[in-house]
Amino acid sequence: MLKSGINQCWSTPIYKTQITLDQCEELVQEILLSTNIMKPQAEYDSGSLTDKIPLLKDLAIEKYSEFFKEVFSIDLNDMSYEFSSWLTGSQKGYSMNIHNHSGAQFAAVFYVLSDDIDKGGELVSYDPRANANRGYFGKTAEMFKPIEYAPKTGDVIIMPGYVYHLVKTYHSNLRLAVPVDIFIKQKKSS
Repeated sequence: MLKSGINQCWSTPIYKTQITLDQCEELVQEILLSTNIMKPQAEYDSGSLTDKIPLLKDLAIEKYSEFFKEVFSIDLNDMSYEFSSWLTGSQKGYSMNIHNHSGAQFAAVFYVLSDDIDKGGELVSYDPRANANRGYFGKTAEMFKPIEYAPKTGDVIIMPGYVYHLVKTYHSNLRLAVPVDIFIKQKKSS
């Protein structure tokens, strides 16, 4: 769990975990076979990558299960859910304006290829409380600052879908990041 900023004041679980480099390498191969990395997936395909790449679906289940168990003491297997996933822009100069993942209870980003350090592309998450943007100063200001995270290959970040965030412009030649939203339908019937 990231233990800074908004997490100190109000429980907003922003969770960091990892997948292995071997898993990343396999996902890179599958992404190259399943997508056109020259443009964002939404421009040419509305399908979910978790439906096309079984390893991605397995990893999404594994990481969301880990998240729900650690943060909420809930077993994901007790829930009915669906995933929506896609490839973000992967070319030099890509950025994403501030947004949230409306309708998804939680949003994850799998950083499958993100090795260039100090090349931009930071994920910036903002305090979700509308009244917490008042220009605090001194020691309290640290608690209300956005959380800025520079991802590395293998990182997985999970946060509530309502958290507004953006992606700063990145300057490396290629980065593969796959958001995976989870839509929880209801508790499974016994």
